[in-house]
Amino acid sequence: MKHRSPDPTAPGRRRLLAGGGALLLAMSAGPLLVARSGEPDPPDEDRNPSGATRTSPSPASGWMPGVIRRPLERNFVVGDRDAQRGLVLHVQEGEGSLYERFNEPGIKASSHFWVSQSGETEQYVSVLDRAWAQVDGNGSWASVETSGFGTRKLTEAQVDAVSRIYAWGAAAHGWPASISDAPDQPGLGTHSMGGASWGAHACPGTLRAGQRTEIIRRVKEGLPLAG
Repeated sequence: MKHRSPDPTAPGRRRLLAGGGALLLAMSAGPLLVARSGEPDPPDEDRNPSGATRTSPSPASGWMPGVIRRPLERNFVVGDRDAQRGLVLHVQEGEGSLYERFNEPGIKASSHFWVSQSGETEQYVSVLDRAWAQVDGNGSWASVETSGFGTRKLTEAQVDAVSRIYAWGAAAHGWPASISDAPDQPGLGTHSMGGASWGAHACPGTLRAGQRTEIIRRVKEGLPLAG
């Protein structure tokens, strides 16, 4: 399936959210996010019209059992996945749940999962649907935002949580237990590996990217799935 092409007139995720940072700080004590990639302004049908939660108990469904399920009402496309190549690691550059931020009309940004520094995991979008996290990589890859900053490593709890997400994806959707450093190489990748077509960002930084080896090691050892 053909990927969407970024609209040069549409603000990117980083500019959109960073540009509103001062206003966000002035108006609320909510989470601050400086995100990293953009999507074109979607047509009206590109949102989940009902916001309904999919409740299939099947482990092959798009919702991971044992995590906090918070389905977005907008800023994703139902279906429209052309492959299940694996999971892309992102860094939030901030703290706090991203549910409210990703659910804002017009934000044009989302991820499938978010992991707090204490390891709490929220899922916003079914992995059978297209989240808006890495532009041209959205159709083939699932995504996880991790709370914190690129200058700091993932916490032990975050490493554990991302390992559990990946172990579930490997079992339910065939993600290979390997590291990916290229968009056409399935595995556990990073936002930065996509280059310009994925938004040309350094996310999640070398520290967190380097922790993928430990994450995949735990997956291979058969870390019990969440739940």
